[in-house]
Amino acid sequence: MAYILDKKIVKDTEEFSNSAYGITLPLQPGNGNMFSQSFSSFEAAKSNLKNLLLTRKGERPFQPDFGTGLAALLFEPLVEGVLEEKLESAITTSVNYWLPYIDIDEIEVKMTDEMKDLNTAEIKLLFSVGGQFESQEITFEIKG
Repeated sequence: MAYILDKKIVKDTEEFSNSAYGITLPLQPGNGNMFSQSFSSFEAAKSNLKNLLLTRKGERPFQPDFGTGLAALLFEPLVEGVLEEKLESAITTSVNYWLPYIDIDEIEVKMTDEMKDLNTAEIKLLFSVGGQFESQEITFEIKG
């Protein structure tokens, strides 16, 4: 079946099932390869999303704007509800720019008082890829 991802047609077919799209995250040893690889466009998109969300702006050589800058936001003044809105905005802006084929369906930010003291947040995302796959969930923690 073919999926249209940002004006490109990607085919996840049996013919290409042995072709790797990229590496998966978190990094793990692969079967005979340096790292575990993704063999479907959805799996590759999920790894790309994790990579984008966990990369700090300025961290990637030659692409200083790549990433979300979420960790830096954790040091912003704690005004009720404002920090959560800034985190959500940073995520949607970065995903819309760098990964336009991924649709963010829901963002949930969890910050307990203890997490605020440690400049930490837990974020749960529901997302779909190209409107073709059902929503999937990613939960991750960011630390300032």
